[in-house]
Amino acid sequence: MSRDILFMLYPESVKTDGKYRYCPDCAQIAGYLNFYPTVERALDIRFVAPPRPRPEIIALLGEANQGAPVLVLNADSPNVPGIVCKETNGQRFIDDPKDILAYLGQTHPTGGLPL
Repeated sequence: MSRDILFMLYPESVKTDGKYRYCPDCAQIAGYLNFYPTVERALDIRFVAPPRPRPEIIALLGEANQGAPVLVLNADSPNVPGIVCKETNGQRFIDDPKDILAYLGQTHPTGGLPL
């Protein structure tokens, strides 16, 4: 069975405009996965570089949907009520960080709903 693919930006800071920057959404998801390692092991996690274009995401979701983080669902993954799931190129995906976390919490037994 194939796994859902989670694309995130590399955790290293990137220097732009003379300042170091990181992706707060990716950091939050990484923290969740660190807290729930069984969820992390259930995913195919792929890191991409911050500057666009991001060819690996484009190949699945098209140029308009190359943002990260993004969770690309496999064909067998369930729909979860209340989670905004988009579709393009025959691929379902979730690109809102809060929805990604809610989806992971509802589809993996170690997660759950936030308090």
